[in-house]
Amino acid sequence: MATKKITQFSSLAQGDLDSPVDVLPIVDVSAGETKKVTAKALAGAAVGDLVNVWNNVATTFSAIKLDVTDTASAAGSMLLNLLVGGAARFQVTKAGAVTAASSVKSTSASGGVGYATGAGGVVTQATSRTTGVTLDKICGQITLFAATISGHEADEFVLTNSAIEAGDVVVVSIKSGLAAGTAKYYRVQVTAVAAGVCTISVGNLDNATIPSAGTDTPVLSFAVIKAVAA
Repeated sequence: MATKKITQFSSLAQGDLDSPVDVLPIVDVSAGETKKVTAKALAGAAVGDLVNVWNNVATTFSAIKLDVTDTASAAGSMLLNLLVGGAARFQVTKAGAVTAASSVKSTSASGGVGYATGAGGVVTQATSRTTGVTLDKICGQITLFAATISGHEADEFVLTNSAIEAGDVVVVSIKSGLAAGTAKYYRVQVTAVAAGVCTISVGNLDNATIPSAGTDTPVLSFAVIKAVAA
């Protein structure tokens, strides 16, 4: 066979690479000879000890970047699938769903764990404090109908939300919209959760109607926490 430069070799496309079989030449310095190594073995050894230098404030770096062209694949296909002894430990589906075999914790004093811009939404209640609202978001705000609540009474309404599953926990709190001095008399809680819906109760703990003059328009914040019974 005629001698060729490496640059004269035929190209092997990424899609044609059989990584467990196809080989590359590599110099084994400790043995003082050139050996062969499969592409899979070489990549596997490199992944365990990657080094990168970020040294330019004007550059947005990516330590690891993978751009998948998905023309046909099963719904459960993974962008990342980390296992120990064959057991899944951390997975990211092609839809972006993240599953961890253990807890996910934040050490940030201010960052926390929650939802970012784009996850939430807003809705305004119409007609009365018992009128249902629909908001298909994992979190958000509900502006209640302007009204008063008599002493030791409560109003309930249904939030229809496709993000809610039967086992989930929905938390709710009063964000704003109350007349001065009335916040301490309000009680808000979720009284029932089912697939696609939850019931929210807004009550008055005092003996008198609140507010004492006029009406108020409470704004509630809610968030859905994913949970299962087993």
